[in-house]
Amino acid sequence: MRRILLYLFSFFVSGMMLYSCSTDVDLYADYKDITVVYGLLDSGKDTNYIKINKAFLGPGNALDIALIDDSCNYPGKLDAKLIEYKGSATGSNYHQTRVLPLDTITIFNKDLGIFYAPKQLVYYTKAKLNNNTENSTYKYELQIDRGDTLITASTEMVGGSGFTVFLSQLDFSSEYGRIKWQRCPNAAIYELILKFYFTEVGPTNDSVQRCMTWSLGTFPASSLTEESNSLSIQYKSSLFFPNLASFLGNDTTKNVDRLVFEPSLVLSIAAGGDELYNFISVNGPSSSIAQNIPEYTNVNGGYGVFSSRTLMEKRVKLHNRTFTELLKRENWHFRQAR
Repeated sequence: MRRILLYLFSFFVSGMMLYSCSTDVDLYADYKDITVVYGLLDSGKDTNYIKINKAFLGPGNALDIALIDDSCNYPGKLDAKLIEYKGSATGSNYHQTRVLPLDTITIFNKDLGIFYAPKQLVYYTKAKLNNNTENSTYKYELQIDRGDTLITASTEMVGGSGFTVFLSQLDFSSEYGRIKWQRCPNAAIYELILKFYFTEVGPTNDSVQRCMTWSLGTFPASSLTEESNSLSIQYKSSLFFPNLASFLGNDTTKNVDRLVFEPSLVLSIAAGGDELYNFISVNGPSSSIAQNIPEYTNVNGGYGVFSSRTLMEKRVKLHNRTFTELLKRENWHFRQAR
């Protein structure tokens, strides 16, 4: 069963295990749906999606069963909605402001893999979600079994207009560097990614944009350096050139010019809510030899995770010292775009 739920979440967010089966019962005695819900709300998106599946058990090979549509998908359209609340959940001013019914859409381009493809049914809303994160909560409600079963989950919104990055350029000429940004309201976990863009121009003046992506890691908010209302990390900036060398590979011998247009770097900082952090923490790699793997879900009446996230991106320049070092590597053919 853990493998089944793992693949369900792989489709929507990333692979993690949720549910363990007991060997003390007859697994196939009485069939019962196990509803699996994944949703990460983002107030910066025009459309928010929620994936609803059912876990399944049956005789035979689970991978064969997964290729059957109705083994992991509910038939028809379920009664699902988001309910918006404002105010403190423990205060007298807590009140409901909107009900947002979730519509369905079928995508037809899911890659072939573990589960039925290429069609997949997902639930969505195009309503603009509140980005004022102070005392802003969304509750998810799903009714199945003709309304006899109610499945719920709730999350505070992550984000806000104050989520900014405090830098204008990055220097990779020293061993270590530091990145600093304003704390994101309600965020419990951060992921940082750097992207370096350049344009390759060939002998016939044909050009193509390329991008080297460098993941700096995922960090709990509690592990970051805090000053006033800002957070920062120290990272090994000297890894920029080895990562670029690996990205270019044998292309260093190509008869091309690599043009750097400034700003050439994009820093992406993704922030996630408490529920997402707890889910990742519980289901991450463990060095324990214990056989019992803990479970985490904040979906009442089912399994999964319902949380929120936001993404901040900022374009920054390559420091002159770094660009000078880049030009010294003549076989890479980098030059400043005019």
